[in-house]
Amino acid sequence: MLLDLRDIIDVPGSSVSFDFEPDLSRVPFGSIVRMDQNRPPKAVGSLFNRAGVLTFVADLDALCTCVCARCLKEFEYPVNKQISAYLTEEGEGSENTDAYLFQGDKADINEIIVSELVLGLDERVLCRDDCAGLCEKCGSDLNHGSCNCKKSIDPRLAVLAEFSVD
Repeated sequence: MLLDLRDIIDVPGSSVSFDFEPDLSRVPFGSIVRMDQNRPPKAVGSLFNRAGVLTFVADLDALCTCVCARCLKEFEYPVNKQISAYLTEEGEGSENTDAYLFQGDKADINEIIVSELVLGLDERVLCRDDCAGLCEKCGSDLNHGSCNCKKSIDPRLAVLAEFSVD
């Protein structure tokens, strides 16, 4: 969504509000499989001109389907994120890597939301904190109990198995 900045760009203290459904269908993040079609993502926020600095503030609410990094099962992952960012005009202070660029009098707020969503997610998402994952030998889901695989002993330590503790 392109947000029109004409009314606030040169007026310190002014703001423009938005309420829209961002397009998160092409989020470039490996663990997110898809967004919930029954509950589209929603972003509500404002863009403020604070003493000439354009500040973006939004609340993002979305429901993603992700793949657990340990057990490879799909699970629902709710995203409730507060986003804040700064905008700068292209060419003017564009060496500031913490700010998003806008051209002319329009800002692509979908780009800001997608970028902040990806930056805010963990690299490895888990279905739950205590997920046991899969057995490295047989592939059994260890969340449902242990597998029947015999634990292998490091050959360098096999001699120690001969000692008995009495």
